[in-house]
Amino acid sequence: MVQKRQRKPSRKTKKVKPAEAKVIEVFDPTGAFEITRLHAPRLKDLHGKTIGEISNSIWETDRTFPLIREELLKRYPTAKIIPYDELVGTRPQCEDLEYVARAVKAKGCDAVIAGNAS
Repeated sequence: MVQKRQRKPSRKTKKVKPAEAKVIEVFDPTGAFEITRLHAPRLKDLHGKTIGEISNSIWETDRTFPLIREELLKRYPTAKIIPYDELVGTRPQCEDLEYVARAVKAKGCDAVIAGNAS
């Protein structure tokens, strides 16, 4: 038969009072923010507007943008179109969004066509 011994309290054992509740404010490190508007306001039309083209040259940019340009100018003859190779160029410049934003702003674009794949 096994006897269980009662353990005597150690002299080092102290009674501890329960800690007070503390409130800790934690910030979300993901940088989330409230989205109040999903898109920029739409333009009424493209008459007299400056339209920039942006491409990463992955899918036949040299073939599609001239066709898009031609159709836009038929509908909006007073529009000014800045071709992709004059606005930003192609890879890797078009992948730097801050560079693209500065270039678009510097050229006074009212609208941008970004990509044109099928």
